[in-house]
Amino acid sequence: MSKISSVFLAALFLSTFHASAGQTSHAVESSTLEQNKNELHECAPGPWGKLSYYYFFLEAPDHVVEQFPLPSTTTKWAFSLKDLSHIETLLKNAGMSRAQTERLLAPRRVVRDEHHVFLFPTTADVEDLTREGRALIYNELARDPANVFQYSPVFFLSDSVEEWAAESGLPASIVTKISNWAYKQGGALVFSDVPLLLSQAENVAQARFIMRKLTRVRTLMAQLEISKQDSIPDLVSYWSTGLGLRRKELEPLMNAIIHTRGISHLDILHLMPPLARKVLYTYPDLSYAVDGPLPDCHWTSLNFFNLTPQPCLLDTRLATSLLKQDFDKTEPPYRYGDVLMFIDPDGRAVHSATYLADDILFTKNGSNLLTPWVLMRLPDLSMLYDIGPGKNHIVGFRHKK
Repeated sequence: MSKISSVFLAALFLSTFHASAGQTSHAVESSTLEQNKNELHECAPGPWGKLSYYYFFLEAPDHVVEQFPLPSTTTKWAFSLKDLSHIETLLKNAGMSRAQTERLLAPRRVVRDEHHVFLFPTTADVEDLTREGRALIYNELARDPANVFQYSPVFFLSDSVEEWAAESGLPASIVTKISNWAYKQGGALVFSDVPLLLSQAENVAQARFIMRKLTRVRTLMAQLEISKQDSIPDLVSYWSTGLGLRRKELEPLMNAIIHTRGISHLDILHLMPPLARKVLYTYPDLSYAVDGPLPDCHWTSLNFFNLTPQPCLLDTRLATSLLKQDFDKTEPPYRYGDVLMFIDPDGRAVHSATYLADDILFTKNGSNLLTPWVLMRLPDLSMLYDIGPGKNHIVGFRHKK
């Protein structure tokens, strides 16, 4: 790991939503405060049975985070050389004063390389930005991967940073700073001022603690309620759809549940194939790196029914070939095991996920060590990957029988 550049490590640390086919718009759905409490939410009725779920936050464990060095605490903005003439106007439109702009663009303070010009705003410069001004500058910076923290911001699946940070152990002062420096990217509330935040940590231990908390992501846990009034054959038929797997295993399990006094719920985890069951809510370890690239969304969705994962699916070109060979396009309503591809206007697959039931999907949002395999709702993923008229769109695929 020591041979990897610090910039690349920082990108790995915070590149939560880099799709294998290119950058996506990392917008998220704003949800009500009630959605984030430990309440049980009921899914819509359907052939999947009576499903309910609750939200919780998952964060990378210490042993994973410790593999990454802390990034620099110096705020740096990278602009393409071709955009040099537009920088001053951008800064002024963002509300920066003439004095701030002149100081930032003073020749002795500007650093250039072959492709970029780098500006180094002071702490006061960054803190003084309004939420709107910050959004204007940072959404421009997000176009270039050289701006690691804007290109891959921390995202919040809630209306407030406070909701995201609840019970995280983060000091109130740190939560306030994150909230004050958060901004909108599309419909999302996001955060990019990681260097500035770390510069105000009390010590290295607190800086590492903060970095671990910045990996927090909201996911959900779902359960199937089964009663003697349910048709077990129908439930088994739905949850063994796809390749007709596990029918013999699921039927006795469901029958056992309905005949056990006081027990009526089955965790959806037990309804998933072995590989998905093994990795759900976990983070990839370095053993996955022996095949080169780390597992991404396409590896995850196309290996869903495989007992042993196919390493070739780490190659986007081969994954696309397999999709064309073994899957047919399908329209809603989707069913268990369908692959939902998120396609950009140029026809590139920026993300994929496996449909389970109602609007719950199994996915991995990024090909790095700090993004886990999780369950997410389709509205959340649709906002994450900018689904909408004139933007990205979803195409469903179903495995050929």
